[in-house]
Amino acid sequence: MGWRDDAGQGVPAGRYFVRGYLIGDVAVEGEAFHFNDWVSSEGSPTPRRIEDFAMLPGGDLLVAGFSPRGQLLCGRYSDDKGFLWSREIDAPATAAIRLAATDRAAVFHSGQGWSVFSLDDGSDVPHSSLPSALGLKALAAAGERIYFAENEGITSLTLDGAPAQIRTPVAFDTLSAKENALAGSAGDFIWLALDGGSFAKVTLPATATSLSFGEGKTLWFTGTSMDPDASPVVAQSNFEGGILRALVSVPGDPLPVRVRASRTSDVFAVLEEAVGIQRLRVLSRDPEGGWTIEWERSILDAPAFGFVAGQAQPDAAAVPQPTSLRFRLEENPLTGEHDEITIQAAWGLEGVRLTTADGLPLVSVSLSPNIQRVAIQRGSASDSLRLLQGNGAVVEEYLIQGLRHITPLSAGEVEILK
Repeated sequence: MGWRDDAGQGVPAGRYFVRGYLIGDVAVEGEAFHFNDWVSSEGSPTPRRIEDFAMLPGGDLLVAGFSPRGQLLCGRYSDDKGFLWSREIDAPATAAIRLAATDRAAVFHSGQGWSVFSLDDGSDVPHSSLPSALGLKALAAAGERIYFAENEGITSLTLDGAPAQIRTPVAFDTLSAKENALAGSAGDFIWLALDGGSFAKVTLPATATSLSFGEGKTLWFTGTSMDPDASPVVAQSNFEGGILRALVSVPGDPLPVRVRASRTSDVFAVLEEAVGIQRLRVLSRDPEGGWTIEWERSILDAPAFGFVAGQAQPDAAAVPQPTSLRFRLEENPLTGEHDEITIQAAWGLEGVRLTTADGLPLVSVSLSPNIQRVAIQRGSASDSLRLLQGNGAVVEEYLIQGLRHITPLSAGEVEILK
C-alpha cells in the first residue's frame, strides 16, 4: 500500500514532511441535553415533534411524531423511566399521523398505512385485517376495538375480526371511544352515541378540535370559545354539554391543540404549541379545585443555538460564536518547548471531532451522524472547552478536558518515489 494523504488519496512522488500529534490524557464527557425534555440519555429516542398521543391506564403515554431524520416515530413513555420502547418507521411521512391504544396494542396510521405494536415491548403485532384507510380523518380505540372515521362514516373492527360500518350524521374530524360510547366532532358540534344507539348532537359553548372521553360521563375537548375573542379552550363537559371545569391558558403560554384523558381518574394530558415551542403536560385536579402539573415535556426550536454569557441558549444568532480556540500545550519532552495549538470542531457522517486549524483529526467527540450545527466555547479550566452539537431535535453539551496533553510530533522528511 502506498502513501496516502489525510483524505485517503494516494500522493504523487516527491518530498514530504510527516507530522502529527500524540493525544494523551484528553477526556470527553457528556454534560447535558438542552431544549428537548424527552431526551434523558445517550441513545435515547429523540422526537423532533409530537403529532398525536394516547393516555394508557396507569399514566404512561403513547406518543407518535417525527424523528430528527424526518422519519415516523412511535413509542411508550413513562414519566419515571423515560421511553420504555420506541419504533422508528423507515419511511418518509406523507400524511397526518394518527394514534390510538387498544388494551394490548398501539395502533398507528400514517401515509405509509398501518403499523401495530405491542404495548408491552413494542414488537410487531399482526394486522392483516386492517383495511386500507386512505381517507382516514380520525382514529380511536376502546377495549379491543378500533374505530376510524372516514368521509363515509366510521369503520369498527378488532385486529382479528371483520370490519363493521357505523353510520354518522356528518363526516367527523375528531373521534373518541370508550366502552359503549362514541363521540365525534365536525364544525361547531359534538355528536355522541351511547350503547350502540344513534348519534345525538351535543351543543357546547365552543368548537372542538380534539376530543377525549374522561372519567365517568364526561368529555374533554380543546378548541376555541364562542366569545368574540375566540379564546383557546381546554375543558371538560358532561354529556349534555355543560362545562364542568376548564384550564385557563396563561397569556404568552403555548396554546392547547390536543387533549387525551384518563377514563378512570380526573387526569388529562394536553399538547400545547406556540412559535418555536411544543409542550405536553399531564395535569390532575387538586383538592382546592385548581390544577396540579404531574409532569411536562417541551421541545424548543433551536436552529441558531450557541453560548450566551456562558450558557447554552436556543437562539444565539446575535452573539458571535468562536470558530476556533487556541491552547497552550505541556512542555514537549523532545524539544523542551511549550507549543500552542489552534483547535476547531468538524462534523459529518462520521460524527463530531476536534481538529487542527488545517483539518488534522485530534479527538473524537461523538459518533452522531446527523449533526446540523456545532458551537464551542472555552471551558473553566485553561485547557478545556465546551461543545454543543445539535441535530434539529436536541442539543447535546460536551466538556473536553486535558487538551494540554497533546504533543506535536514530527517524523521529518520523507521522499516518495514512484
